[in-house]
Amino acid sequence: MKKHNHEMRSKFLTLENHFLNTFFSGLYLSAGDFIRIAAVNGLDLKMHSREMLIKELLNETDKLGTIGGVVAALNRLIDERITAYHRLSLEYPAARVPLAKLAQKATGTKSLLARDVRGNPYE
Repeated sequence: MKKHNHEMRSKFLTLENHFLNTFFSGLYLSAGDFIRIAAVNGLDLKMHSREMLIKELLNETDKLGTIGGVVAALNRLIDERITAYHRLSLEYPAARVPLAKLAQKATGTKSLLARDVRGNPYE
């Protein structure tokens, strides 16, 4: 017989998985990035796996009501990475196509972030 895990499902599960998968997000956000964003938004995160850090960052700041600051910080970080991709594509023309794909995926990640934080109005 299967054991069912009755653990509370995260409100931001899709977003968490998206940020953890570089192929889909076009970004690699380190544990340090998550800890810095948390500190700026009044949350003290201890070093842990990236999976646990993003989960705790999104869920705890949502409870505290500072999720808007986290979204703004994540958007700034994504914009910095997109700018770096564009700069690198100019410096290394042979890498232009893969870097453009990464920039496009990162832009899509910003849209997903905005949509997930806004939530479903029908829930």
